[in-house]
Amino acid sequence: MITFETKIREQTVRLYADLPLKNAAGAIMRVLADVSRKTNIFNNKFTLNFGWGFFFLTQKSESDGEKFWVVETIDFNKNPAKDRTDNLTTALVVQNMQMEAVQVAKVKPENCTCKDTVLVLKEALSSNDVYMHRKEAAKNGDSGWYLGLLYDPDDESHVLADFESMPTYKLIAFCPDAMRVLQLPVGTVAVFNNKSLTALVDADDNTMKFTTDEERRRLGEKQRKEFEAEVAAARERAKAGQSDAQSSESAE
Repeated sequence: MITFETKIREQTVRLYADLPLKNAAGAIMRVLADVSRKTNIFNNKFTLNFGWGFFFLTQKSESDGEKFWVVETIDFNKNPAKDRTDNLTTALVVQNMQMEAVQVAKVKPENCTCKDTVLVLKEALSSNDVYMHRKEAAKNGDSGWYLGLLYDPDDESHVLADFESMPTYKLIAFCPDAMRVLQLPVGTVAVFNNKSLTALVDADDNTMKFTTDEERRRLGEKQRKEFEAEVAAARERAKAGQSDAQSSESAE
């Protein structure tokens, strides 16, 4: 697991992830630093809603007693209502996906959290060709998103029992690519085939830009190589520092 560490108001803050998600981790750390200038975030009660996710700070101790703070998030693999995890991989991946989608489409994001609900046609959860359409939220906690069949011969005859309202985090298990579009504005329509985003249009039926699977794969490889190069350089600097220190001790 990779550790991202920074100092905020003289406090050591760490964030853990399985992938080198430096940009997403850095964004959370910057927001925490900004918020800390206005309120006390180091009290084991603080909650940060940043984009889609919710984040918490929990104090931990090293074996020698030195204290530090760990960023935690909701654990979607257990009971999201009460369980937390210090592995932020999923939360950071989703954050990166959503930031990229907004930037590439060149639109202003409209917030949607992991707790907000999406209305789902149950039949769509087992289909390869589906679409998502964002309408105005009907109530607080409603994302406005609807997931349905792209080709639905029974569109006019569905009954209430054919639908289900679920929190957006449950879309991860059905179609991870669906997480990508959740911050896009009202009116957006996203089309998916075999769980991959294939088309995106705005409220006026204008085509919106998005990155393809291949483009994302290449970008991921580039970011990993850059991160590995940074780690290697840091290790070399550390070795050089140790050698200089040993040389100084020998000279004395």
